[in-house]
This record gives sequence, C-alpha cells and structure tokens, in this order.
Amino acid sequence: MLLEEPPMSKKANITVIGFPKILSSCQEVAEEYFSNAHFLYYQYIPEISGVKYISSSPDHPLGNRAKSFKRVNHDIIIVGVVTAKVMEGINENNVIPFRAGHKALIKAFIKAKHIADRAAFICPIEEKHDVSFYENLLGISIDIYYAEHLSDYRRFCVDAKQKGHSVVISGSYTFQIAKDYGLKPVFLFSDHDIFHDAYTRALETHRYNQSLEEKVAQLEIISQNSEDSVIFVNRNNHITFTNKVAEQKLQLHPGRISGKHVANVFSFISADMLDQKKNSEIIGSMNREPILVTIHPVFVGPNAVGNVLMAKKVNEIRAMDSRIRQKMRHKGFTAKYTFEDILGDSPTLQQCKKDAELYAASEAPVLIYGATGTGKELFAQAIHNSSPRKRFPFVAINCATLPAELMESELFGYVKGAFTGASSAGKQGLVDQAHLGTLFFDEVDSLSTSLQAKLLRLLQEKEFIRVGGDEVIPVDIRIIAACNKKQSEDQQKNLLRQDLFYRLSTLYLALPDLLERKSDIPLLFRHFLEEYDRALAEMIFPLPDKVISLLSGLSFQGNLRELQSIVTRFACLCDKSELNNQDYLFELIQSCCHAPVMQAETETHAHAGLVTFNGTLAESVKETEKALLYQAQENCGGSIQLMAKQLGVGRTTLWRKLKEHNIS
Repeated sequence: MLLEEPPMSKKANITVIGFPKILSSCQEVAEEYFSNAHFLYYQYIPEISGVKYISSSPDHPLGNRAKSFKRVNHDIIIVGVVTAKVMEGINENNVIPFRAGHKALIKAFIKAKHIADRAAFICPIEEKHDVSFYENLLGISIDIYYAEHLSDYRRFCVDAKQKGHSVVISGSYTFQIAKDYGLKPVFLFSDHDIFHDAYTRALETHRYNQSLEEKVAQLEIISQNSEDSVIFVNRNNHITFTNKVAEQKLQLHPGRISGKHVANVFSFISADMLDQKKNSEIIGSMNREPILVTIHPVFVGPNAVGNVLMAKKVNEIRAMDSRIRQKMRHKGFTAKYTFEDILGDSPTLQQCKKDAELYAASEAPVLIYGATGTGKELFAQAIHNSSPRKRFPFVAINCATLPAELMESELFGYVKGAFTGASSAGKQGLVDQAHLGTLFFDEVDSLSTSLQAKLLRLLQEKEFIRVGGDEVIPVDIRIIAACNKKQSEDQQKNLLRQDLFYRLSTLYLALPDLLERKSDIPLLFRHFLEEYDRALAEMIFPLPDKVISLLSGLSFQGNLRELQSIVTRFACLCDKSELNNQDYLFELIQSCCHAPVMQAETETHAHAGLVTFNGTLAESVKETEKALLYQAQENCGGSIQLMAKQLGVGRTTLWRKLKEHNIS
C-alpha cells in the first residue's frame, strides 16, 4: 500500500539544466509533476560555461518569459554531474544529478550491441561501473572512459574513434558531438525512469529543505524572543551564535565573541562543565553582576555536538518571581478589610486598633487572641493592608478544617510522586503562595504537634521543604496567627507548644468580647441592618432605650456573629407597617434574641444526659452519643482538636461520628 505524500506548503521551483537531447525527455516526464512543482528549463552552453532560458511549465510564475538564471529562485536544480562542477552560482546542497541505473545501462548496452560488438562508454568520474558484469551478461566488449571535465568528452570521442570504435554510449552532450567524428551515439538517458527518479528525489529534497527552513525559522523566533540570553557553543566549545537578549543584557557583541572559546567570555564556565553531557546550572559573575547560566547539551543521535547556554541575571529572576507572586493576588489571596472596616468607639476596641496599627509596621509575628466572632481575621487583614506587604498575597487557612495528613501538603506543597494520588506535576503550597505577603493561621492551636514544630522552623529559618522533597526553599513571609483559647500557665492544659507560643506572641493582641464593648452594640446593630436592608435601618433608628437595654443584657457567647444573626432574623420577620409601634419593635427584637437561646437550652437538656429511655438500648445509646457530641462541641467552641482531646478519640473517628449524627 502506497502512503500518500504529505502536502507541501508551496510548489517546488525545479530547474533542469542540460543539452537539447535530455531537455526534451525531461519536459515529457515533468507533466506528471505539475501539481507539486514549477519547472524551468535552461540549455547549457559550454563555450560560455553558462545557460540560456528555454521554457517553463505552463503555470510557472515566470509566465514563460526568459529570465536571467541568477535572478530566479531555484529550489532544486537537476543537472549533470560534470556540468554542475563547472557552472557558477550553484548551491551543491540543492543539486540533484541525473543518475543512470542498471536498467538504463542494460537498455543502452543492448542497443549498442545491435550496432556493433564493442562500444565506448563515456561517463563522469564520480560514477564507477563494473563493466565486466555487463560484458559477461550481454556479450559485448566495453571500453569505459571517466570524464572529469566537459572537454574530456570530445577528447574521449577522438580516442574511441582512433581505437576503432564505431559506437559511443553517453549523455546528451556526447550525443551532439559524436556525429562530428563519424561515431554512432547511443543515448544513455532514453529510459524515462531516470527522470522519474530525479524528480522524486528533487521533491523529497525540497520537502526536507522546507522542513529544515521551518525549524530554523522557529528556532530563530524562539531564540530571539526568549527572555533569556541564548548562546550556542559548538563541539569545540567555541561560541557560534548569540541572540539579541544576550547582546543587550550581557553586552555580548557577536562580532567580538563569535568563534571565541566560551571560557574567554564566561570565566566561571570550564570545559569540564560543558563536557558533562547533562543539563546543569551554575551561578557566576559577569560585568560585576551575578548571573545564572543553565547548560543544555545538544545531541545528534548518541553524540554531543555542542551546548546551548541560557543565561539570566539574578536580579531579573527576583523581579520575575515578584511579578508572579503579585499575579497570585488574582487567585483570591487578597485582604479585603482595613482598620476603617473595624467598627466601634469603645475604649477597649480603640486600644486594640491602635496597637494593631503599630504592629502593621513591624515584621514580627502577631498572635491574636479572641473568642469566636470577635473579628480575628478582620484584624489580621487590616494589619496586612496597613503593612509594607499590602501589594502581595494575604493567604488565610483555618487549621481546624483539615486532618493533619492533608494539612502538611496544603501548607508546604509536595513534589511529584510524593504519595499515592499526588499530582504528577506536584503542587505549590500555601506557604509558597504567600511569598512576600502574609500567611494567616486561624485556630493555630489545632495544628498537630509535628506541624507546630515545622511552623516553628518556618518562623525561625524562613525556609521549608515540600512533602516528599529534599530541597530547602527560602521564603519571605510574615505570619499572623489566631486562637480562641487563652494559653494557661499550666502548659499541660495548652494545645499550643510553649516554644511556638512564645515565638508567635512576639506581638500579642487580645480582642474584647462584645460584652466588654456594650456601647458599640447600637452601632454594630445598625451596620448589620444596613447591609441587609438600608431603608429598614433608617426607619427604626435611633433604637429605643429599652431595646438597647435588652440587647446590652444578652450574653452574646457568639459575639458579633450572634448579633449579626439576631439582626438578620429581625429583618426577615419585621412588618414595616408596625414599626411605629415601639412595643411591637421591642417584642420582635426580644423574640429574635431569645428564640435561639430557648432552643439551645432545650437542646442542652435533650442532649446533656436527660435522655428518655423510650426506645431500644441501641437507640438510647445513639441518642446519648449524639448528646455528648453536642455538649463537647459547645464546650470546645467547635474546635475539632479540642473536642477530640476532651472525648479521648482520634480526629478521624470524631469526623466520622459528627457526619453520622449530621452535626455540622
């Protein structure tokens, strides 16, 4: 089965040069190739060692008009070997010679035998033939002459005549001159397979040249548009090429360094480094600036034929790294809140804001303590946005949301094949993504002991290792941590390592509960209501004194979150037509405040040991287990780490139990 030839991007311009006898045969066969090539025909004139235009294929761009040979684009030239040697302006890489195979020789020798039992065979010196084979095969005596120059053909005809030959076998030039000496010429190229072979080889060469040109053009584009300085080095370690970037950034002028040994240009690169035959990196100095050079060996088959050097200034690498980090902001690693978003006029809150604003100018770690709903992340974001790192990422992670096994890979990332199921490309961790910015650990006391140790190293050394890797990666980040449980003097009762606590709490911020800033409740109530329904807020403010007293008397265990929930319930249930009735307003807000409290008390009694044994033992045990989970969740403020410790179970078991009882 014949495979279809791949299409060419453009037709080949094939030029045929010869004498009239061979050109006529070429034109006959060329018609079969018009779909893939344009043809030009030139007659060679020995007297001037030049050519004259004869004709072209019908659709050739020349339009059948005579053109100077030197002004025409010749993709491929088909010409006799000897003619090619004497003509000027021919690129030997584009030349396809006429070649007579065994079939053509046998046909010519048979034709000659019909004339005489012996013949003279004149051929180019580049072609060696075993004439004894044909003599034994065909029963003819052959004297062979090897011509090196065109003048040899005429001289050999004279010599053949003198030796009694009457038949001369050769090409079209000999065909013209043999008759002048009374010889009978036999045309060697009468077999059309010769021309089919020449055209096929011409098209194959054209396809190859096209492919090579495309690759060279692609390489040119890549090298000239690369952000790196690119230097080609040959097998002798001499520089053969530099791109424009190398010329501009490294001040490597091609005229001055072309052909020089690489060590004369890059003094820190030795021949041994180039002979390693593997990719390598080296940092050196050039023009008093540090540069990173990567060495890439070039192989042709198993043999190294040179190297490609790619160089970049170290300060450019740092700048590029900075740009990449800044683009990470578009992935959502941003801080939205500032100190202006922290509402409240109470002295305790104002002091916290003042301290936090001073902390923002420092690079030291900050530990924020505050009960649930006091705004720990709000303060963390405000500190970041007031710091010199505000243009860079703010990456927040809740340490209680993931098991320890996953937390490490999320924080530090992992290398390719670090564990089963790992991405084949590896993964960048949150620490890496926070580079130059701030990394915020919420519920930091939920981290496992081993992760706390790694966090301590990150704080002290400003470096980390990815899971499954061995490369130490430097990182420039500021760490802010938060916890909702105070550290006790009794270290045995703490979940946070003492050494980590002292390192994190270099700057310490204790946020007040809402009960410690009761004067801010009306302001916060209005803020939350305006977020939900601005028109409703305008209608009910200022709040009546007894409503303010009602709100100020609540325990607010959930702090601002609980107040926000009360406001949301109020906005949903409110009948705006009744708002002029202060009793209605008071009773509605009162119901919004106490309904969840009463429900919580009911759940507490239902789940705190007052279990009604009106079912089977299994059902009662299940209900009791659910009650204990609710109680532990309330006692521990939802902290999985603390709940697991209190209940004496593993984190995985606790997760499974919570899911089983549908407890969120």
